[in-house]
Amino acid sequence: MNNRTRLVAIIAVPLLSLMLYYFLSVLFGGDNLLWVAGTFLASVDRVFGILVFLPRWASWGIVLFILAAGVRFLVWENDKVSEGQRAAVVATAAALLLAAAVIPALLGAGNSDNGPWWHPETHRKAGTERISDSITFVWVPAGLYIMGSPVTEREHVVDEAQQEVRFSRGFWVSCTEITVDQYVTVVGTPPERMTPDFDLPDLPVTGVSYEEALSFVKKLTERGNNRYRLPSESEWEYACRAGTATPWACGEDAALLPEYAWYTVNSEQKPHPVGRLMPNKWGIYDMHGNAAEWCQPSGESGKEVIYRYRGGNWTSDSAQCRAAARGIFLPNQTHLLQFMGLRVVREP
Repeated sequence: MNNRTRLVAIIAVPLLSLMLYYFLSVLFGGDNLLWVAGTFLASVDRVFGILVFLPRWASWGIVLFILAAGVRFLVWENDKVSEGQRAAVVATAAALLLAAAVIPALLGAGNSDNGPWWHPETHRKAGTERISDSITFVWVPAGLYIMGSPVTEREHVVDEAQQEVRFSRGFWVSCTEITVDQYVTVVGTPPERMTPDFDLPDLPVTGVSYEEALSFVKKLTERGNNRYRLPSESEWEYACRAGTATPWACGEDAALLPEYAWYTVNSEQKPHPVGRLMPNKWGIYDMHGNAAEWCQPSGESGKEVIYRYRGGNWTSDSAQCRAAARGIFLPNQTHLLQFMGLRVVREP
């Protein structure tokens, strides 16, 4: 938090709290303020995206309830209050609406390429964590980046041609690769091709076929009220780069990679427990190395779907672990399944 943000918060929060207290006490009476506070928090959830403990339908319902309460006051209670109270209610309501429009702009969360302030998902801080169905997710914000690698990048290949990609909405991505424990909890059994020595609970699940990856996200979706899927290649690379434009999220120097990735230099030719090395700037771990990660198919070549994976694996060299490096899985490459794992996206 910079000094400007801190100053705005110090001044605005107490003033708005006092105004809100008076506003709600007029509408509901002092005895009901504790109950009303919960509904206000839900409205903050929807307007500012700061609190995220309620489903979207529930918090929007509460916001409508608050608006209905205001209408009720104006229609039925207007003649029961003094002129001063009536003016105070109108002034407080106007101030709250003005604050909702102005404060996000002062804090750098106003209208931008990321979207308007009234969409909470457009200005939630990158790296915000949320646990959903026992999996920790990290918020990847809306934004614009250049996918692929420049021809001047060492180890650049032809299928890494650069293109501009814009995300008008952010999304949630699991902050680590899905572990053996998480996979078995959802599916019931480990993947058929998983190496027996790689079955420790906190290791990334490996030996996962594309069909098994799809089955996992389907069953995970069926467990709760959220929708899960595999990331697209553009989403994966955007989350991996975390605002950088270098070969690796840690920069241009491959000498730094062992601090961020399990690959041929430091892996001892085996996967390692997730989340043990440094994350990228958005708090996402193991995007380089460890298990290779399935992405959505990139299209068709003739009649055959092209299956893609990203991130390299524990036997890869630094070039294969680059953010732009793309892996292709062909039907006759079943030997690669031993390295295959997954990371999932949770839709906002």
